[in-house]
Amino acid sequence: MSAPAKKEFLCILPDKPGAMAKRVEVRPAHLEGIKPLVAAGKVVAGGAMLNSHPAEGESPSFKGSMMLAVAETEAELHELFANDIYGTSGVWDLEKAQIIPFKSAVRQQL
Repeated sequence: MSAPAKKEFLCILPDKPGAMAKRVEVRPAHLEGIKPLVAAGKVVAGGAMLNSHPAEGESPSFKGSMMLAVAETEAELHELFANDIYGTSGVWDLEKAQIIPFKSAVRQQL
């Protein structure tokens, strides 16, 4: 029997109102926690969603995160997000998270 097929998902993870300070505080731990998921091919793209691009010298104003993730099920991703420090520390509003079935046509590195 073959392994279940991996599927791509576009994940939109909005921040809770007032979570900016907590996001900045735990961001280094979040980035460290994502590294093994990238190495395992579970997260193939991701980053912060901004309210707008900051002007030169301004700090960004975050509104959430986006990930392109690979999993067998949406439930696997819900668990991944709930266990991420952004999930456990209350940065992400997991009740408003969107996990959208997705199929890449093009991927290009910056």
